[in-house]
Amino acid sequence: MTSDRDLSIEKGNTILKKEKITWVQCHFTDLYGKIRSFTVPASDLLNGKLWKDGMTFDGSSIGFARTENSDLRAVPDPETLLVLPYGEGVQRLARVITDTWSSDGFAPFPMDPRNAAKKCMEQLEGLGYRTIHMQPELEFYLLRGSVTADNVASGGGGIYSIPPKKGYFASVPWDDSDPFRNEFTRNLIDAGLDIKFHHHEGGARQVEVEFKHVPGIVGCADHSMLYKLLARLTAREFGYAVSFIPKISGEDSGNGMHVHMWIEGKNGSVFADPDDEMGLSQTARYFIGGVIEHARGTCLFTNPTVNSYKRLLPGFEAPVYAMWGQRNRTAMIRVPGSPGSRRVGDFEIRHSDTSCNPYLAFTVLVGSGIDGIKRKIEPPEPMSTDPNRMTRKEREELGIVQLPSSLGEAIEAAVDDEFIQRTVGRDIFNAYLENRSGEAMEFGSAVTDWELRRYLSL
Repeated sequence: MTSDRDLSIEKGNTILKKEKITWVQCHFTDLYGKIRSFTVPASDLLNGKLWKDGMTFDGSSIGFARTENSDLRAVPDPETLLVLPYGEGVQRLARVITDTWSSDGFAPFPMDPRNAAKKCMEQLEGLGYRTIHMQPELEFYLLRGSVTADNVASGGGGIYSIPPKKGYFASVPWDDSDPFRNEFTRNLIDAGLDIKFHHHEGGARQVEVEFKHVPGIVGCADHSMLYKLLARLTAREFGYAVSFIPKISGEDSGNGMHVHMWIEGKNGSVFADPDDEMGLSQTARYFIGGVIEHARGTCLFTNPTVNSYKRLLPGFEAPVYAMWGQRNRTAMIRVPGSPGSRRVGDFEIRHSDTSCNPYLAFTVLVGSGIDGIKRKIEPPEPMSTDPNRMTRKEREELGIVQLPSSLGEAIEAAVDDEFIQRTVGRDIFNAYLENRSGEAMEFGSAVTDWELRRYLSL
């Protein structure tokens, strides 16, 4: 009997032959959100060898395993085969995403972030839902030449430079990123993404291309990694450099990764209720309750760098408190639209940033929502005001909890939330914790230029 995988392999081989592909880049994502890649001749897929056996690699060199037992296997997922929009002639390229398996080939490897996302999807499907639809908004800075402090501060330079925080929907000639965005968007469309729109963002040289909802945690993370890759490759053709750093300047907007989502059941969205004031079902409210309850613990994976917490500050449309509300852009969870124009129960989680590993960030966000549904966690009352303008006592009376203000605080919150540890898996959590704790300690002992300027003469 022919399996679904066999059919996908047959389809993939047909594409390789038709498009006359010479090389296939095999991609997977490490714990910290970087693409790892090796390239094989297309013939190794066409003859069935790589589809069947995968490629053995050294897992210790990327933090997946210890040196004394480091052999792992990268097994291509035929559903992810994609002809890349670069390479030509005898050097035509395709890409396939691989899953990491133990060297004996009998089990998915627990340190693989993509496998963690698959387990979370299994939990969702175990509740009787079909899938979750996700739409991340990945912001980034587009800089001429290398990414340097002077480059950032210039805002593009010249008479048409854009001041910090004044770039939202800027038009030409102030916005000179339009040709890049057009080409980048075309590459995304050729890669199979359904595009909503693209525009200049709020920062001086900040841009965003929004793609529409993608079904599944794994599929959405796959597309997010491809988005970041194609952004960098397209930028290189235009003489630009791309930065996904959460906070590139103390004066300018940060790079967020707002994530819209809704769950599909047998009869459509289980988040939508046309009779509700905000268009949300009780299931959606439980999901929101779970995300808010675990918000501090999820930050280790949604906001995983020292720099992340320089974005979560008042005055930059980034959330500081774990609360929710309709159309409220100071809220961690925002319900877009008005009661007269409801969107299938969709809502937007706003605290995560583009430095994250999307497989792990989506896993902890969706996992938290699933926990909310299972335990029927009621969210606090939605807020229509800015909690930054309240007193501490007023926030405490309303039960509004502040998000971590540093990586060290996020680490402590994750350690205190055993649910987060179970959601990503103990192996991933322990390795991630060790790495991020080292980063926090290294930053704590670093002496910055700001400190030298301020204190050297004391």
